[in-house]
Amino acid sequence: MSNPDSPRVSTVLVVDDKKNMLSLMKKVLRADARVLTAERGLDALKILEAEPVDVVLCDLRMPDMDGVEVLKLCKRVRPHAEFILMTAYASVATAVEALRLGAYDYLTKPFDPQSGRAVVLRAMGRAAASMPDQASDGTGDEVLPDMLARSAVMRELSELIKRVANSDATVLLLGETGTGKERAARALHRLSQRSSQRFVAVNCAAIPAELLESEVFGYAKGSFTGAGKDRPGLFEEAHKGTLFLDEIAEMRLSLQAKLTRALEERAIRRLGESRERKTDVRLIAATHRDIEAMVGNESFREDLWYRLNVAVIRIPPLRERRDDIELLATHFLREFPAMGDARLFGFTPAAIEAMEQYDWPGNVRQLRAAVERASVVCTDERIDLGDLPPEVVKLAGSEVSDSTLGVLTWSEAQTQGRREVARRYLKEVLRKHDGQVGEAAAHAGVERESFYRLLRRYGIQPDEHR
Repeated sequence: MSNPDSPRVSTVLVVDDKKNMLSLMKKVLRADARVLTAERGLDALKILEAEPVDVVLCDLRMPDMDGVEVLKLCKRVRPHAEFILMTAYASVATAVEALRLGAYDYLTKPFDPQSGRAVVLRAMGRAAASMPDQASDGTGDEVLPDMLARSAVMRELSELIKRVANSDATVLLLGETGTGKERAARALHRLSQRSSQRFVAVNCAAIPAELLESEVFGYAKGSFTGAGKDRPGLFEEAHKGTLFLDEIAEMRLSLQAKLTRALEERAIRRLGESRERKTDVRLIAATHRDIEAMVGNESFREDLWYRLNVAVIRIPPLRERRDDIELLATHFLREFPAMGDARLFGFTPAAIEAMEQYDWPGNVRQLRAAVERASVVCTDERIDLGDLPPEVVKLAGSEVSDSTLGVLTWSEAQTQGRREVARRYLKEVLRKHDGQVGEAAAHAGVERESFYRLLRRYGIQPDEHR
């Protein structure tokens, strides 16, 4: 049985001047994607121009051009394609350069073929999610570009982001790890008047402190060992566009001072230079830390906090928007290529209920990983309880005895209590209105469609209450 709604087959381009590497990766990936190969950078460019490539797996060292040059060309020709660099000459500088230019990841040769396949599969999923024609399910759930939601709190958040996007104000995104702060930053850029210009992103926690300053502000030739030529920083690359500084609270104080001056003067100074360069950049910053507390204990500069505290947007954790869990899980399931002969068409009601009960401390990122794991181990057409990670199904089931309740954490006990009260409430509202869903939904103050979803979530049949 085939699924008419299954996504198109992904296309992967492998670029390497070693024929044995091309043959190996073609064999490893042939069950997952359509695999094209090229032995030179120029041949890769011709394929990129002619074929709908989703992922590029490219060697660093090749006769006609290196992998970083291919990456730059790829981002011009196929901006939605994910790029993975292969290199036997791994160094911090090479990795940072590739990631700074938009690479998804890099592999150090020699690598295990299955490990390489896993990286490619993740890149394929990300590429599928970022395609414009797949960002929405056509149900009106795309509240922002590449952002799906049904919950009231996220719909309110989307309206705030739309209003803020129209201004040129500095934005600070607050939220726990995995809530989707970078996705919100990209939405702000795409809805702004700068959308035709570059969106440049950097994770301040992912780059060594001694390198971050040169990445952000650039450097002059000879300013430090290894600085063989002038190089512009991220401020200059984002000129007229948007610069996103993720995890800004991890930035050391001396660099915070320089950033504060850059925002005040709208000018930057490269390392090793005395002259200032004017920049026109819209700054979006993000952190999962309590930045006000950091200001209080002097681990974050107060003057920078004042510059950032213009438009503050809090991204709610997944446990505060449980109505989005089924939608997001279904969307993520479509990202992952089928494993072997398996064809996954969704989740059982028990699996959905378990996911909606769980608090997801890692938020949307953890949910995506859980769905990916389930898609790998599932042997049926739908993901069931047994396919989900053990921590997710811990609260699954109906009534909980006092002895069982005693082994739960306080948070888990509260979640279990909410679930049992919700089931009793829905049954009583249906009984009061003789099983009429429309009347019950109006009494509950929720949309009819949302009320039906609640009934499905808790396994309640309206007919039983008529």
